[in-house]
Order: sequence, then structure tokens, then C-alpha cells
Amino acid sequence: MNRRMIPVAAVAALGLAGAFAAAAPVTARDRLDDALLAERLADFAALTDGSVLVEVRDGGDVWREAAGLRGIEDDARPARPGDRVRIGSVTKSMIAAVVLQLDGEGALDLDDPVGDHLPGLLPYEEDPTIRQLLQHTSGLRDWVPIAYPGLAEGDLTEVREGYRTHYEPEELIDLATREPLLFDPGDGWAYANTGYTVLGLLIEEHTGRSLGRALDERVFEPAGLDRTYLPRPHTTGFRGPHAVPYLTTGDPADPYFDATDVANSQLGASGGVVSTVRDVNDFYDALTDGTLLTADQLAEAVRFTDTGEGFQYGLGLGGIALGCPGDPEEVFIGHVGDGIGHQTQTFHSLDGDRQITVSWSIDDKHGHHDPAAFGQALGGLLTAGLCRS
Repeated sequence: MNRRMIPVAAVAALGLAGAFAAAAPVTARDRLDDALLAERLADFAALTDGSVLVEVRDGGDVWREAAGLRGIEDDARPARPGDRVRIGSVTKSMIAAVVLQLDGEGALDLDDPVGDHLPGLLPYEEDPTIRQLLQHTSGLRDWVPIAYPGLAEGDLTEVREGYRTHYEPEELIDLATREPLLFDPGDGWAYANTGYTVLGLLIEEHTGRSLGRALDERVFEPAGLDRTYLPRPHTTGFRGPHAVPYLTTGDPADPYFDATDVANSQLGASGGVVSTVRDVNDFYDALTDGTLLTADQLAEAVRFTDTGEGFQYGLGLGGIALGCPGDPEEVFIGHVGDGIGHQTQTFHSLDGDRQITVSWSIDDKHGHHDPAAFGQALGGLLTAGLCRS
């Protein structure tokens, strides 16, 4: 399969650029430095009480490892690199790939208003376009802080009460659209899981398939993702071996909340896919090598819009400049994901040759570990995996 380079400007990624400023440099190499990667993984794993899973690729060279235990219990088994995790908003890159395919097939146009395809779904005089949903420039409010207003500050009160509640996609959209748009469509940028919930319905409308089946047929099977699936909406939990997802609680007597049984319908098109670090790398490989998108479609996806928040965002893809020695402005594309406990970061060179996906199992919302040290250790692992010099 042919690889294609796509010229894009250097960008900071998804609000993470500052975390990497202090990361230790790497030396020039022509293959992966296994010893350095093991050292950086150990540094990062020491700052979380859960598991860390990682896979790094450079051409045909692959390094895959796990650290820690699958759960916090004394009898928990050691984590394995093939353990499944919720990849959270990394799902958005997969949803965007299907929407771009539908655009290429003529089923829709990215600049169509949503109401042309899902009439009456959004209660606004001016419907955002499909492109604006993909870019987070729609003005839609995010349903998550409405349902869980304390979550951003680490207050799990609403999470404990509602994490197993099943929602239909239309209910989540209704929750987010009871108030006016944050801004006129196209006049700003605000991250909104709601927009991807709408896109999930759009995919079902045009494929005649459930969202899970559409992803199977259009993404998972063509890319060879044999350990990846979108759970059925009325289910909870995982199939097969997995890292247990936790949120910190701020309570010394009960420091971790097990989020295994969150209702899968709450995540859905915005963040519900369950996968492995290997399969996530396979997905982005298929995204860049012509398996899932044409060169023109991929170029469209990485046509970034300014967010006004220190990074840029395309169509289900973000970009990051890690400041690699020798080429500090080189861009790596990918996404970050919050899977309600599981945290995933995945970045890839534009030719698909260099890849890293790392996932850890505890979302520390209470500063159990110094955030600056955590960011530095994460940045050190990413640069060791992606920078050649």
C-alpha cells in the first residue's frame, strides 16, 4: 500500500504542548531504542497506580509493552499489551473516516446542513454543517458537563448517580440543545461530544446499519482490527481481558471509583469504541496508507482550523509538534481519548511510518501525582517513540 505525505503547518496538539517542553531529548537513531523506551515507560508508570499499555512502531520495527496490574486489587493480574481499553475520543477519528467515505460516495456533502439529512433533529434556526460538527465549530454545547457538572473538578456525585443510565442518542442531543448555541455555526470553536453523537445518527441514516455494524464494515474489518468493537448500546463493561478503568475520588478512605460498568450508550459515537494499543496503531496506519481514505480525503481531514486555545483541529484529527531535535516543527496526527477512567493518547507521522499509542487506566482528577512531572514523563515517552533525532 502506498504511503503519501501531506504538507501541513506545525501545530500544537490538543492542549498538550506545554507538557512536553521539559521532556528529555532523544539521540539520533535509525531504529527504535528499546532500552530508552523501557526507561521512559518505567518513569511514566511510576506516576500512576494502574496499568500502562503502549505500542511504538518505526517502519517494520515494533516495541510493545505493559506495566502495572490490570486492577488495583492485591490479587490483580499483571497487565498485558493486548488488554482492551475504552479509547474514548479516539473514536472520533473513526467516525470521521466513515463520514468522509460517505462524502466520497456522494451520499452527503460535508458542507450540507445537518437538517438536510436529519430534519428536525436540532432545534435551531440555522443548522450547523456536517463539516462544522466534525471540526467542533458547530456551536453545539457538550452534553457531558451538563449531565456531570462536577466531573471536571473531580466531584463524582453525578457520576455515581448516573453512570449506568442508558440514553438514546436523541436524548443526549436533547440534553445539550435545550439552551441556545454557544455561537453561530462557524463563528467559533468549542469541543462538543454532542456533534459526534449527531454524526453517529447520520451514519446510521445513510448506511442503513447500526453504528456498530457500520464501523465493523467500513473501518474495523478493512483495517484488520480484530480486537476492536463498539459495544451494543444497552450493555455495560467489556468483552475479554481488559484494564480496569478508574477515576480518583479525592477520598483517602476510598480513593478509586471503578468505572467498568458505565453505560456504553453514553459514550457511543463520541467515545465508545473498545480497542487495544495495537489495533489503534493499525487503524491510523490504515487511515494514512490509502486503505480507509484516499489521499485527497486525508488531506481534507488534516486541513486544520484554529481553535483559539493553543492547538488546531481538523476532521476528527488533531496534530502535535513535539519539538523533535532535527525537525522541531514536524507534525504528528492523532487524538487523545478519555474513556471514563481509561486515558489514551495516539500520535503518528504523516507518512504512517512512526506511531505510538499509550493508554493508562486511572484518570487522576485529584493531583495524586504532580501534573508537571506526569506531563514530562508522558512527553518523554512520546518523544522516545516518535522522534528520530
